[in-house]
Amino acid sequence: MTALTAGAFLRLHAMSGAAPMWLMVPVFGLQVAVTAGRWSLVNETPADRLINRALSFSAVCVFAALWDTDLSADGYPSRVFLVCGVLALASVYGLAELFDGADPAAVRRRQWGYDGFAVSGAGLLLLGDGLAAPANWWRTLLWVAVFQLPMAGAGVRTMRACLREMPRASSRLERIAYSALMVTAAYWCGAALFAVAISVLRGVTYPTEWTVASCLVYLFVTLLTAVPLVRAVGVYSGLDRTGRELRTLRPLWRDLTTAVPEVVLPATGRITEPDSRLYRMVVESRDALQQLRMYMPRDDSGELGIAAYARRIAQAVDAKAAGVAPSAELAAGENPYAGEDVDAELGHLLELARAWPGGVSEPARANRR
Repeated sequence: MTALTAGAFLRLHAMSGAAPMWLMVPVFGLQVAVTAGRWSLVNETPADRLINRALSFSAVCVFAALWDTDLSADGYPSRVFLVCGVLALASVYGLAELFDGADPAAVRRRQWGYDGFAVSGAGLLLLGDGLAAPANWWRTLLWVAVFQLPMAGAGVRTMRACLREMPRASSRLERIAYSALMVTAAYWCGAALFAVAISVLRGVTYPTEWTVASCLVYLFVTLLTAVPLVRAVGVYSGLDRTGRELRTLRPLWRDLTTAVPEVVLPATGRITEPDSRLYRMVVESRDALQQLRMYMPRDDSGELGIAAYARRIAQAVDAKAAGVAPSAELAAGENPYAGEDVDAELGHLLELARAWPGGVSEPARANRR
């Protein structure tokens, strides 16, 4: 959702004046890094691919502007800027349409149409020497159709989708994200109207200055598109919450499934999704603990707490390994550490996993090997 903010690369005249190079270059570097990271780690859904595509084209646009700041002159940078600019906007419009409820199965077909229209419009503008050509009525209309209408249309569709989805938001963070996206979409609409007014009043075909305001908006939307990337990096590195829970639970799960191998679920291929791995570990650990309750010694000491429970589980592991006969009566007893659902079970298992190293006996340690 937050990634719909790609495409705010269009540079408009404003009261703030041209953006200085010391601001443009770091923003461009950050955007290139985010784009490369997203292509590597966040590229699974049609929306992800449209976002990455828009970011890539917009990065080329900015590079062209850095290469030759005088885009109003005839030359290769202005032509690259023109073609990549319309393709980036076509991607943004397709993304906004998808967010507004369009059929995801038809994304590729629709995008071919948008790209064809964008490239055709850019080609007609290039026939008049691109951005260097003097303004006339048909070039102004074509420029509005190719650049400003898609930009305004994307803004309107995005705001409509945000207004529809915001009441359904389940958290404050999600509402903040929708609000930020609405502000960005409103900027698209306002920028489109402002650019049309400038072209009519000043007689220019395409404003080429990158203002401080536009550069800051570009930075803002780059940071928003980086949010899914940060999450993906956390998952990939195992530093997110699920990764930390997996590392905490793994020693306990390994010992329990080694002691009770029959609880291990059948393999259905290599499970790489962290949430799926965690769910599987919880289910297998829970089933192993239920089996081990048949081997737990009777507790006559009255000692309570998770550490005492960990020691009794370790004793059950030793008893099972020694060939002690299981007791159905023990298994039927009440288990104060059983969770009502998977989330509650995970919480109890994490507590047990933290207490487990201090409760594992030497025979149980040997059973790990």
